[in-house]
Amino acid sequence: MSLRDAVVRAGVIPSDSASQAAKKAYSERLSHELAIEVADALRALEFAHIKPERQLVLKGRDKGKERIVKEKEFQGGLGPKRVDVSFADERHGLMLAVTIKTINFPSFPRIKGSEPPQFDFSKRSGFSKNIKNRFGDLTTESITLHLRFPFAVVACLFAMPERAMQDKGNQMKSSTFERAAKLYGTISGRVAYGDPAEKFENVTLMLHRPLSDSALPGDVWVRLYKAGTMEEVSEEDYFLDLRELYNQRNPHAMV
Repeated sequence: MSLRDAVVRAGVIPSDSASQAAKKAYSERLSHELAIEVADALRALEFAHIKPERQLVLKGRDKGKERIVKEKEFQGGLGPKRVDVSFADERHGLMLAVTIKTINFPSFPRIKGSEPPQFDFSKRSGFSKNIKNRFGDLTTESITLHLRFPFAVVACLFAMPERAMQDKGNQMKSSTFERAAKLYGTISGRVAYGDPAEKFENVTLMLHRPLSDSALPGDVWVRLYKAGTMEEVSEEDYFLDLRELYNQRNPHAMV
């Protein structure tokens, strides 16, 4: 099991000109599969009962099949928030959370007056606009969780396809992926429970080659980079780092 397996299970990535529904469905599948793999990896490090969770159906017509117990919802400081990957108990509440974010397709200008919306795929596209939009979403999410659970370790895994590493705007020296790493580095590294709530304890970016042909799953690859420094980190070390952050914050409930 690995993050690469999640990318393969998400299926063939739609083309840029595919319908918005097809793109949305792919993005949701990828986020769902990544959440399962992240939870499985942390469960292997003794985070018992972390969600989402694979369970074997014991009764009924689906007996013997595997089902997924999905993510949990928590009452945050700014309202309820569904968390992609969560480790919690009745006594302490939320103690570890990993939010999964993906940007899988470049944005294109909308054709003026089109209804339903149509997009001009002949114009230059890029990932930059989505990067800025997600920044606001992330800070709001971190604030929501940290206001209610200030001791919780909240991490973000942000995934983008390899094209984002080649995508550069006019007169830009660095790629969109590199700019994203720098931008998201400003909200990574929350050390103490009293630090700003909008910061995450860890933000890691995932660059990957999506599945382009169902007959060629071997072409898929995944690489992880620390936000801010762009230091590449192995998948094993990434999960060990999350455990270390958790244990430092929770010496009374170490795993």
